[in-house]
Amino acid sequence: MPNLKDIRRRIKSVRNTQKITQAMRMVAAAKVKRAEARLKAARPFGEYLESVFASVYQEASRNRRSLEGTRYLELFNPRPPQKVGVVVISSDRGLCGAFNATIIRQAFKLERSIRERGLSPSFYLVGRKAATAFQRYSDAPALGRMVDMTATPSSHDADVIAETLTQAFLSGEIDSIAILSTHFKSMISYRAMMTPVLPLQGSITQLSSDIALDAIGDRVNPMFSPGKAHPQLELEPTPALALERLTPLYLSNILYIRLLESAASELAARMTAMASATSNAADIIQKLTLQYNKARQAAITQEILEVVSGAQALA
Repeated sequence: MPNLKDIRRRIKSVRNTQKITQAMRMVAAAKVKRAEARLKAARPFGEYLESVFASVYQEASRNRRSLEGTRYLELFNPRPPQKVGVVVISSDRGLCGAFNATIIRQAFKLERSIRERGLSPSFYLVGRKAATAFQRYSDAPALGRMVDMTATPSSHDADVIAETLTQAFLSGEIDSIAILSTHFKSMISYRAMMTPVLPLQGSITQLSSDIALDAIGDRVNPMFSPGKAHPQLELEPTPALALERLTPLYLSNILYIRLLESAASELAARMTAMASATSNAADIIQKLTLQYNKARQAAITQEILEVVSGAQALA
């Protein structure tokens, strides 16, 4: 028969855990609202910047000589993808359901696919969970790591990552780069996605679309269809300088949006996981309470039987 004291101790422990998960759910619910607001505020600027950047590049590329000497011109030239870089965005903390497991599992699957194609993978790891997983289970070289910022990413964080990736591409360390992250759809829904980054000619359009691994480094989608009328742009003071100013802003914006998407997805996943944990704790408490009542009733019945048996023996 279960010990009543042990059952009471278990009920108390589960109730304390339930209070913690309930508090974490409320905190995550409050934070995810702010994260969603930041994401929705950043998306319009990102979409407009993408359109402007594509237009500027399209206009400037008509006269390739005007772009000579531009530091970032090499970022537009596709190469045979022999060394593939991937930015993996996870979180710094756990207790957020399958959020990190989904991203890390996809990252390892992507690494295997890259190796099977005879290519060399390299990873830039964002978030402590991804950094720890790759340190333990992968020997792929790391382009860099960034931790302790995924809850509240800033544009400065995106600038640092963008500069690292740019230098790696220009130095020939990698031939193409894509971002593996999550796309925030709603409070209860997110999905893993790949976003092409470099070379830039393959990421000018359809910034938020999924791409297959085979398309990394090879995707080229013209911004304008042949024969389609569009306004002519005048780039001042020079096309090269205009592209020089826009390129780092464009790269940083892509990463910043992906970081915001990941932060919102993480908080939504944590809110859902803690709500489920709170509900499960309530079910456990109910079962333990029923078990406690049954054990207590059995103990009382046993005591009554002993009293009755003793009275009968004395009669």
